[in-house]
Formats: sequence, C-alpha cells, structure tokens
Amino acid sequence: MTILNVRLKPEPPKEFPIYIGLGDTLTAMTLIKKHYNGKQIVVITDRNVAKLYGDKLKNYLEIDGFNVLFLTVNSGESAKSTLVKEKLELQMLEQKIDRHALILAFGGGVIGDLAGFVASTYMRGIKYIQLPTTLLAMIDSSVGGKTAINTKLGKNLIGSFYQPLAVIMDLTYLNSLSKKMRINGLIEAIKIFLTSDRDSFYFLRDNLDKVLKLDGDAIKLVIEKAVKLKVQVVEEDEKEQNLRMILNFGHTIGHAIEKLEKYKILHGYAVALGILVEVKIAHLMKKLNENDVNIIFDFFKKLNITTKRLRTLNKEDIALATIGDKKNKQGEISCILLKNIGKVALENGMVATQISHSVIVDSLKKIIEK
Repeated sequence: MTILNVRLKPEPPKEFPIYIGLGDTLTAMTLIKKHYNGKQIVVITDRNVAKLYGDKLKNYLEIDGFNVLFLTVNSGESAKSTLVKEKLELQMLEQKIDRHALILAFGGGVIGDLAGFVASTYMRGIKYIQLPTTLLAMIDSSVGGKTAINTKLGKNLIGSFYQPLAVIMDLTYLNSLSKKMRINGLIEAIKIFLTSDRDSFYFLRDNLDKVLKLDGDAIKLVIEKAVKLKVQVVEEDEKEQNLRMILNFGHTIGHAIEKLEKYKILHGYAVALGILVEVKIAHLMKKLNENDVNIIFDFFKKLNITTKRLRTLNKEDIALATIGDKKNKQGEISCILLKNIGKVALENGMVATQISHSVIVDSLKKIIEK
C-alpha cells in the first residue's frame, strides 16, 4: 500500500471591514469600488427591496461602469431553498457570469444567507459584499460568514462558512422599516447582550424608546455594540466549535417554533419566544436566578412579546422539533443557558448545555400557565 501525504499551506488570516453609518448610496458605491476592481456585479435582492431601492442602486452601479445583473427573489424564508439557489445559479451561468464577478447581497437576513451561499459555491467560490437593509441583517446575519438555505427538516441545515469582502451598513435603509420589523431585528442585539454584555442590555432597556424611533446616536451605538461583540466571538471561533454557539441563544427553541409555524412567524419574534423558553429552562435547571428571569420577561413585555402565542402550539411538538438543531450531538438536545444576565452557563467548558425533552415541556407548561 502506498501512502502519499498532502500538506497544504495554511490560508492567511481573513480580514474584512464592517462600515457602520454612511448616509447615501454614493458613499456605498465608493466603498464597493474600493474593495472590488472587476466589472461584473450580480445584485441579489428580494422584490420588496428592489421596489424601494433597486433602480437607484442599479443606476449608480452602471454609471460607475459595472456590468450589472439584477436578480430578484420572493421575500421571506421560502427564498432560502435549493430550488431558488439553483435558479439563481442557472441565471448567472446563462448570462456568462465568471469567477471574477462580485455578488452584492442587497437586503435582509434571508438575502444575506442565500446570496452568500450562492457566492460560496458558484464557480467554487466568488467574491461577495454584504449590503444589509434591515436591522436584523445589520446586527446579526451579515456578520460572521454564515450562509445557508432551509429544508423541510429544519432551518439553515445546508450551507457554508464564507466571509465577504466587506459589510456596508447604511443606516438610512432602516427608515423604511415598520416598528414591528425594527423589533424583529433588535431581538438579535438583545440576544447577544444577554449572553455577553450586561451593561449593554441595561443600556438598551433604558433607551428602548429612542432606539425604536431610530434616534441617530442610540441606534448606532446599539448596532456598534452588538456587532463588536459578534466580531469578537467570530474571531475566536469562526467555525462554531464552541464559543460561537452562544449566538444561537434562543434559536434552539426559536427554530423549532419557526418550523412549526411554517416560517410565517418573523425570525426575531420566534427567537424572542425561544429566549423566554430557554430562560425558563435555565431557571428550572437552577442555573439562573428568579430575579434575572423576571427582569428579562418584563423587558420583552415592553416589546409586546409574551408567551401567549405559544398556546397555539403543542408543547410536545415544540420539544420534538428541536431534535434537528445543529448544536445537537448524537441525538442529545443542546441549548445555550444563562448563568446570569450577560453571562452563559458552561457545561464541561462548553457553552451549549445538554437538556432533556421533559425539561423543555415543563418550561413550556410553566410559562404558558404564568
């Protein structure tokens, strides 16, 4: 038997900038040109964003001399599918988009996940830039390089880690969001503050009205704080071997709720319900004190988020729907549990704690009956 050892050179560290603030499309164009000197740009967006901003972006890109292929998909989680991804790739191939092209992920979290995944596999990987237009995408999905699509068996189960050239956050896009969509995005900031930054959680709680009204200083500060925390986590654990799992706080139960609701519930709201359930699980497992539980539940009430919606779902079904979660190992359900506000409970040095089916059901019973 012949054995040949293959020794590949390690890749140099990846580095890319995140721009937060801006104020006009022209500034974004300058940054795109700074990071990409090619000619072909594929803009992937959804129909809602295209209607609001598509013509303006396309015109600016063409004025700057780019050959633009503008591709739109339906809004919502249904766009994150194998069929949609294949359709986008075939359209790109038909238009002779080569491996030197750039993809612009122009939209919310769904678009960022979908377009990033297309970029990671098209011609075995081409460049892309994240240009998020929602608070959810700015705070969470545009940062970290997670790209994915959904299947009927669960959310984000097919995908890759693939980092962009840059993330360009123009906060003026947030002005078109309804209050409900602002809250939807804010949940991801709450999530990371609860796991990693007690002071930022209380800052957000005390300045909630300003943040929801998109007060310039308050909203920018919350985004910056949340993104800085996520960057620190991603830099330490890009491929989610341990620490990065804290970014899934609320998601084990949240994804189960999304699946049972057939993705008709907004992601942030599903995660918010997931946070409340996982907070109660931590309390039942004697990891989190009752005072912190009450503070968290009272804060979500300010956002008009309570556990009443869970009464329409079967408790056993929610517990069963967690089985396909990515954090699980050998069929054991794992959750991120809080030790206190701003800190995660560890289990054998790991941030994910194994939990039983019964503790999920018990926690659901208690918070629904509350």
